[in-house]
Amino acid sequence: MHTIHGWAGLRLAGMALAFGLVASAPFASAADIDSTVSDPVPASPLIRFSTSGTFNDTSTISNGNLLNFNGIIQQTVRTPSNVSLGEFQVLPDLGANVSTVYDNTPFQLALTVGEVNGETPVPNQTPIFINGVLNGTITGETQSNVTATFNLDPENLPTFQIGNFIATITKLDPVDIAPFTTNGGRTSIQGRIEAVQIPEPASIAVFLVALAGGLGMRRRALARKGA
Repeated sequence: MHTIHGWAGLRLAGMALAFGLVASAPFASAADIDSTVSDPVPASPLIRFSTSGTFNDTSTISNGNLLNFNGIIQQTVRTPSNVSLGEFQVLPDLGANVSTVYDNTPFQLALTVGEVNGETPVPNQTPIFINGVLNGTITGETQSNVTATFNLDPENLPTFQIGNFIATITKLDPVDIAPFTTNGGRTSIQGRIEAVQIPEPASIAVFLVALAGGLGMRRRALARKGA
């Protein structure tokens, strides 16, 4: 799974770099900034994403798999947003005596991003993969107590870069899979996608000018105080 860590560290490193540049270089002028500022990127990007799901190690399923996974195909959402990442579906026409047990059956969810704000993101650190397990029993068309849970560590959430944004899957709810007689056996996987914008060089230039101005005012104040 592609994951980016240390976002806070990156910001601190940028500030340290800024202090170094202020100490060693002349102040930037307003004209310098105007020549580098690009059009602003929306703070809540439109993301077009798709998903797929895979059942792994079917030896942990007794009597064969009775579930399908219906993925998302090129759905567009504006972040932050609660979204469906696909759905489990129980097969129809099961006899009352048909029963299958899932015993810590591994399941993997894959997510790709094809567009951000209508453009192909560069770089693009998808696909990402999220693992989970299935536990429980499906019996006929009327009974299911199967639950899907995902390995989502709050301290290490799935995070990836798409263009000028860092996106994160911040929530992925456990899924109680319904039998076929409830909603046609379809149960949605609900999650949440959030994104933050990566500071551009132009933003750093603005920060440098503001910082330099503040340091200049402090030096003048200290000089007057010393006089």
